[in-house]
Amino acid sequence: MDSKKDVQRTENISHFVDKQTIKTQPFGDNKMGERAYRRAERLVAAIHLLTNHIDPAEPIRRIVRERSSILLGDILGIRDELRTVGSQKVYAIEASIRHLISLVRILAVSGFVSFENADILTDAIDDLGTFMESSRRSILSESVRFSRDDLTMDVRDSSKDIKDIRNIKDTNVVKDIDTDGRDVRNQKDSHMNRRMDGILEVLRNGAELGIKEIAVNLPEYSEKMIQRELADLVTMGRVTKIGFKRWSKYVRVAADAPRQESLQSADQVTESAEQTA
Repeated sequence: MDSKKDVQRTENISHFVDKQTIKTQPFGDNKMGERAYRRAERLVAAIHLLTNHIDPAEPIRRIVRERSSILLGDILGIRDELRTVGSQKVYAIEASIRHLISLVRILAVSGFVSFENADILTDAIDDLGTFMESSRRSILSESVRFSRDDLTMDVRDSSKDIKDIRNIKDTNVVKDIDTDGRDVRNQKDSHMNRRMDGILEVLRNGAELGIKEIAVNLPEYSEKMIQRELADLVTMGRVTKIGFKRWSKYVRVAADAPRQESLQSADQVTESAEQTA
């Protein structure tokens, strides 16, 4: 068949799937499960778009669509089992992913879709399987979150946080202002993106991690991409670098911590990161 027959306007996938903010979050604090589901959602949308032109009477069209939809339900069912050793649900997802790869290849060999689109789609489906495996080792794959304060704070010291609000006269909010009179904290936050949010999430509990350790927890991003975002986060004062060169570690700066007088330049962070990679 003509290899251009299945070429369609695919920007509808990202435009529709990604533009909406969904308030229903069944995965809770299991961030990796949520990311896996978003990936699967995009893949299922792509499969349906790619098979739109196929005759509805063709069995392979129905089968590949049904199997892709089942994958969504399977991922929803592993909210509390992503880290479970020997989980049959996780194995079922891996089997579904391999099955989908075979079905897409059959579509290409049968002439229903182009080999180019089939290659791209099978690579993306296979990446989902790799992402699932990496997610099982991530600290973001759990629905329970501890912080150091939860386990180390002395209960006897909690009285220090209790104040008589009747004696507080100055209610003005002190903002982080730069020399030009602009709100630096708001200015910094306005430049945050999803990758930065992911890095800060990994470092949220005061962990001191290297670039490779952060990359393990964010398998959807390359180490080079994480290096660039870390450089910006250090410059913005949201992350602090500890150590030098390949022994460098990064720790998240508390939201209410005062801004450091001197921040390391992005070039220094990038240089040390490249030596680590």
